[in-house]
Amino acid sequence: MSLLNKKVRIIILSVLTVILSVSFLGSAKASAATTVIPDISEWQGKLTASKVSNLKSQVSFIINRRQYGANYQDKYATNNTNLYTKYGIPFGEYDYATFTSAASAKHEANVFYQHSNKNAKFYVLDYEENDVTSGSTNSAVKAWYNQMRSLTGKKLIFYSYQSFATAHANTARKSFDAQWIANYSSKPTIQTDLWQYTNKKYVPALKESVDASTILNSSKPITWWIGGAQSADTSTPTYFTSAVTSVTTTKKIYLYDSTSFKKSHRVVTVQPGTKVSVSGLQKRSTGSYYFETADGRYLTANKNYVQ
Repeated sequence: MSLLNKKVRIIILSVLTVILSVSFLGSAKASAATTVIPDISEWQGKLTASKVSNLKSQVSFIINRRQYGANYQDKYATNNTNLYTKYGIPFGEYDYATFTSAASAKHEANVFYQHSNKNAKFYVLDYEENDVTSGSTNSAVKAWYNQMRSLTGKKLIFYSYQSFATAHANTARKSFDAQWIANYSSKPTIQTDLWQYTNKKYVPALKESVDASTILNSSKPITWWIGGAQSADTSTPTYFTSAVTSVTTTKKIYLYDSTSFKKSHRVVTVQPGTKVSVSGLQKRSTGSYYFETADGRYLTANKNYVQ
């Protein structure tokens, strides 16, 4: 091969390398843009149809503030969530907690659910300030959870920053379906399914920087948060494998008079938040487990339905 041909070949290969690199980086940026998970409140203003239409290609889903305690509804929550629904953006809603007791937490949960957009994929307790003056903070958080669980079978998420979560809700937070933890300096060291890693993520459609999060728990991918066939609720059940004396339902379930769990064998409907005493745990040949009650009835041991 002549020296000239070698030079031409080198130039061609260099140009192709640049083209492929630009193409790859462009694709990577486009992919990364869709993984943004922002949380939005009235501080971002009243969103327009144009903003939300553009936002659709830039986010995986949105977590929108519905209220600041029971006495203050976010100015633009209804407008914004209606637009998310119109343009097909999945979203959850959060309640920034200001409750002062277990009774107050129950009331706050009622108000939150009443005002929420029922197209929300999940509901969040944003617990990051301690206003509890009666009883313990853990009992207040659990009261909020129990009340919401009695109202909906959708996923309930606990949010806080790491140090506050461990100091004020270290037991109650574990009842929730997932934990969303804020820690801007490094990855959280407690159980974290969704990590709020920054408050300065620029979102082009909004033309401003916002709080943003990313998935940490691979067993709860984006599909788990927004529903779909690959949701952990349907594809990856986990079971109690050791005996306990009671469980509390997190969704509506049934007691059966047969271990086959066919619809025709349902004898009792059990609402979310109900404590059920159990006397035994059995394993099927398929690998699933179920509980037996003292009076000879049966219920699921799937941790997506009982805790």
